[in-house]
Amino acid sequence: MIFLVFMFILFGKTGLTQNQKIDSLLQVLKTDISEENRAITNLSLAKLYERIDLSKGKQFALQALTFTKNDSLSAETNNQLGRFNFFGSKLDSASFHFKKAISILEILKDERRVAIINISLGAIQLRQGNYNATIKILTESASFFEKSKDSLNAAKCYSNIASAFAEQEIFPKSIEYSEKAIDIFRDLNQVQFELITLPNLAAQYYKSGDTLTAISYNEKAEKLALKLNNKRSLSIIYNNLGDIYLNKNLDKAKGYLEKTITLKNELNLQSGIEFTQSNLGYIELQNKNYKKAILYFTKASQKVQGKQLVSVYNNLKDSYTGIGNINKALVFSEKARILNDSILNTVNQKEFVEIQTKYETGKKEKEILSLQNVNLEMNIQRRQNRNLLIGTISLLCLTMIIGYLLLKNSKRKQTIAEQQQILEIQKADRLLKDQELIGLDAMLEGQEKERQRISEDLHDNLGSKLSTIKLYMDEVKANDSEILKKISILLDETYDEVRNIAHEKQSSTQIDKGLIPAVKLMANRINGSKKLDIKVVNIDFNYQISTSKELQLFRIIQELLSNTIKHAKAKQAIIQFSEDNNQLNFVYEDDGLGFDKNSKKEGIGLSNIERRIRKINGSLSIDSIPGNGTTVIVNVPI
Repeated sequence: MIFLVFMFILFGKTGLTQNQKIDSLLQVLKTDISEENRAITNLSLAKLYERIDLSKGKQFALQALTFTKNDSLSAETNNQLGRFNFFGSKLDSASFHFKKAISILEILKDERRVAIINISLGAIQLRQGNYNATIKILTESASFFEKSKDSLNAAKCYSNIASAFAEQEIFPKSIEYSEKAIDIFRDLNQVQFELITLPNLAAQYYKSGDTLTAISYNEKAEKLALKLNNKRSLSIIYNNLGDIYLNKNLDKAKGYLEKTITLKNELNLQSGIEFTQSNLGYIELQNKNYKKAILYFTKASQKVQGKQLVSVYNNLKDSYTGIGNINKALVFSEKARILNDSILNTVNQKEFVEIQTKYETGKKEKEILSLQNVNLEMNIQRRQNRNLLIGTISLLCLTMIIGYLLLKNSKRKQTIAEQQQILEIQKADRLLKDQELIGLDAMLEGQEKERQRISEDLHDNLGSKLSTIKLYMDEVKANDSEILKKISILLDETYDEVRNIAHEKQSSTQIDKGLIPAVKLMANRINGSKKLDIKVVNIDFNYQISTSKELQLFRIIQELLSNTIKHAKAKQAIIQFSEDNNQLNFVYEDDGLGFDKNSKKEGIGLSNIERRIRKINGSLSIDSIPGNGTTVIVNVPI
């Protein structure tokens, strides 16, 4: 499958110069500099690592967000985080950070930077398949850049508009916009942007049927990518060349596709890798290397869908047949048949309706012709019986109309009854959920009261008694009895232990000092274990919210941290608080194992989080990809 580049990247210098910049900036971080300079340095490192290591680059961007207090710098940091999430296929998180940056820049009335970030939002719409929305937002940005004589950013818009037209198979338009963009990039000597557009143009020519031109443009793009050491572009170019040569030269195709897999794994880019794996499986199948083919097709089957999955199942059937495993071959043959029948069922139903309509139309035409012949032969008889025929037809029509109205009324009543039943079920579900939330709140309140009571009892009753005994013991220390010394030591230890228990029982009540101080206190305690580094960042949230909301949010954060510690094997987590449009936003992010949110069964912890969010009328968004960490975004009305 030919892939398109969806987003422009700002490059720095390559090779030794870039490594020297990184080393220099890392040395700066080791010195005593202000928080603002620390934020600027971390952001610079994030940009340099964007093409080298997405995971490291993202960590530097998060560090920058921790230290920045400047609105303009905060906007740029959110923009950079949006880019990292985009490249990691976390499109919801990318959109969140881009929109956050835009909201800051709109306050600063920086129209140019808003238009630039809109290019990125257009790329997200493109990736999500909203092609008309892509064309709309990028056309508006291109118009702004044209008016301001910014031909470079206008060309970036043209390139992504071309990709949107290509996805709709409007190739003349897509080629027109791509060539328009390339002309500008060449005039401005912007080699890095020419590199992004060349593979797109090659793909557009390939899809329009011009294979030779497609190969030529891909080879030009390869030379530029090697010159700039741009591995991400090389992975796309090699994949496209492998796809083109798949039915022309298997050895060439295999070489390009294996390079693609190596680069994608090196850069941790999982988007589209399943199609590369499927193509490699096809090559191994043609070369009768059945075991290798099975390995590639099995990996591809975990991600592909629709007709592509039917093809993978059929290829697995042929591969297992090749190694003599007939039972496995039959299993995949049956899977392919069932999935193919499911896909074709909708198409077949449509075709059946069309055939039936044509048949009924032809049948009626024949009946009309037959009636006309009969009428010609029996003209006299028809005149005599016309009144009777009209009366009969009228009565028949009336009967049909009455029957139709009765049937329609019956169906309407049935529909109303079904809707009422659905409403009753929904009402019951809401009642059950409300009961669960009430029970949860009651349990929390009871726990807090019990903790407070135990704390007071330990501190006021047992603690005071131990203090009194300790005073008595101090009075008799003069005797220097060994037994008295031991008793005194034991009493000191007991008093300290009771005091510690009392403070621990009171720790859950720290929320009365505010949500963010409570979260910071909890983070400091966990950081003391040296197993997980938690950073709590308050960007601009200074509002007072109700204690019940703060308690619910505190419990949500406790649950998220618990999941990270138990399951994620993360080294770092960041909790970021901010305010936007009278809403408290907090973003929780870890660098752990992540999970497949589309297939993973919902656990008790996640269910509790969702119930708490509903309780405070908030919204929840979870972005997680296996091997690429987890991001949770929560919005709550203030």
